[in-house]
Amino acid sequence: MSEQDCDSQRMFGRWREEIAPVFDVQPLSGDWRSTFRGDIRRHHLGVALVGEVMTSAQRYERSEGLIGAVGVDHLLIQLYQSGHTTLDIDGKEMRAGPSDVLILDLSRPMRSHASDMRAINLVLPRALLGLDADAIDRAHGTVLSGREALGRLAGDHLQALLRAAQELGPREAPGLLKASANLLAACLAPSLMRDQDAPSTLTATLATMCRFIDRHIADPALDAAMLCCAFGLSRSALYRLFAPLGGVSDYIRRRRLERARLALNGASLERGGIGKLARRFGFSSDDAFSRAFKARFGVAPREAAQIRVLAPAEPGDDSLEAWLRRLDW
Repeated sequence: MSEQDCDSQRMFGRWREEIAPVFDVQPLSGDWRSTFRGDIRRHHLGVALVGEVMTSAQRYERSEGLIGAVGVDHLLIQLYQSGHTTLDIDGKEMRAGPSDVLILDLSRPMRSHASDMRAINLVLPRALLGLDADAIDRAHGTVLSGREALGRLAGDHLQALLRAAQELGPREAPGLLKASANLLAACLAPSLMRDQDAPSTLTATLATMCRFIDRHIADPALDAAMLCCAFGLSRSALYRLFAPLGGVSDYIRRRRLERARLALNGASLERGGIGKLARRFGFSSDDAFSRAFKARFGVAPREAAQIRVLAPAEPGDDSLEAWLRRLDW
């Protein structure tokens, strides 16, 4: 084996380890042992990650096992600067190429294969984007075309954000990232609207309440009464506010189930593990949790846990996995 081949294989090993919390990757090129290149540059801005990747052709997969092992609930927004990718998301094929902006939900599985590529990445908590839950469910795999105005606007902003990232301090970053998220949500919202939908961007009050729900999701006392007290609203005003999301109780239940799904892993299969998870996310009994989980996801919690037998990693302070887990809004 030549020295160049050894260098390429070592580079692929480092790249694969670095990107492992997000994707499992395999080289696509037949002669990758002598040609592989991969590099990622990243900046942690407290409430979001921004960075740039440059890499050789490869296959990417985000499986149920990987989702459960890492357990993050963020969105990945990518601007393709060069190269292209073909994605398989829920059996549907789509493509993204130069100047296109691609949105991926890291709580959902996907597969893709990409050419040599260069891209800007932004990872942010879903609550920061300020879109309703149903709209975000439809965001996975959405492509904003660089040939259209909203796609160009989103792409230009991602480039500007990357340029500024090195100089942003802890005081400036949260406000700027919230403004960035609002701009990206406005660019994305028209692509997520069904014909019968009203505009999908939430009011500021509702977006704040959704963040409150996520932060208190494990509190058994979280309900309509707690929200009314915390925000000074009457029940009728609260119910009107959450009507587009299917009602406040249904929204809380959905978020609890989604968070519980991310938390499932091999430990959940131990005796009493499912019950501990049910109580952790505010369910009064194992049976109530299991029924609600199966109604939402089509499988029982124990079946889902068996899929996710990958042990949680022990991330170092500067690892990508640790950075992802520290994101908060």
